[in-house]
Amino acid sequence: MANKQVELKTNELLLRLTSIPGPSGYEDEVLKEIEQIMSPFVDECFRTPMGSLVCVTKGEGPKIGFFAHADQIAFVVTKIYEDGFLRLSGVGGWDPKTVISQKVWVHTKNGKLRGVVGFMPPHLQTTEESKKVPDYDHLFVDVTMNPNWKDISIGDLVTLDVEGFEKNGTIFAPALDNRASCVAIIKAAELLSKIKTDAEVYYVFSTQEEIGGPGARSGAYISEIEYGIVIDVTHGDEDIPGYPRIKMGEGPAIAVGPVTNRRFVEHINKISGKYNIKVQIEPIAGRSGTDTDEVQLTRIGVKTALISIPLKYMHNPYEKIIVKDVEDTAKLLAFSAAHLPEIEYEELQGTGSVKEGE
Repeated sequence: MANKQVELKTNELLLRLTSIPGPSGYEDEVLKEIEQIMSPFVDECFRTPMGSLVCVTKGEGPKIGFFAHADQIAFVVTKIYEDGFLRLSGVGGWDPKTVISQKVWVHTKNGKLRGVVGFMPPHLQTTEESKKVPDYDHLFVDVTMNPNWKDISIGDLVTLDVEGFEKNGTIFAPALDNRASCVAIIKAAELLSKIKTDAEVYYVFSTQEEIGGPGARSGAYISEIEYGIVIDVTHGDEDIPGYPRIKMGEGPAIAVGPVTNRRFVEHINKISGKYNIKVQIEPIAGRSGTDTDEVQLTRIGVKTALISIPLKYMHNPYEKIIVKDVEDTAKLLAFSAAHLPEIEYEELQGTGSVKEGE
């Protein structure tokens, strides 16, 4: 293993990773950065055929994988007009009205070009048009400021040009879904590099979650893991009828429900109490809409848990997250992995718990 004497500041990592574009299917640039950051804490890194980054810390104990998708929502150029305007379609779940008047980058084969999302001014809208919710048919990208705008091709990717910032332990930035979870995994790797454990840990930074999730499933398959923890984000400080309010700054949310493994979730909850890590409980009635749904189905099945970081303004140009929630998630991951041999021992005893003195 490489030199571990590297200090990583969570806020700096969050701003660093959210500044790198990585739309679904085009995550190479951000994954290269993550691999460089991870290399001091692991024994090896490799890429899967689906492009996911897998970093491994070897061990003789049970195999566990941490999963966070590295891709972000973006756009694709679907039409080019002769006067220097583009039409777009979303790659992932955009609400078109959130991107009106935003600056964008168009990623061409010859480099990035500037663009601005335009919208018809209210003076020129008909009464009926003014009442409609904008959709992609009403948006266009103005690229006329670029003398070489004809370098743009159908199928080029488009990302928002939004710069993240921190204020009093709060980060506002694009792509915190799910770069915040990538940072939590990096911080967990940093912590585990200082802890003695027999567990073999696979850190999987997966591709294409925003368009269906093949990256995580293939990453789990090639790793041959027995346990998996998917780390994603959930709606923070929002009132959703019939569900508990997941609070920002109150720690990660542990999912409970049929999509997660009950004994493994009990283990994680036990670890949170042992190390005084604040957690919240999030009920999941069926499919979670995260990579959990894919990871648990790998090979003969993976004992899977889902831990979510509270996030506000999901799939908006600026998303919001609390730095401490990311750090608490990292601690929960690291200690859950470090103590994983204990749950294996309990299962071998067949009692569900280890009696004092054994």
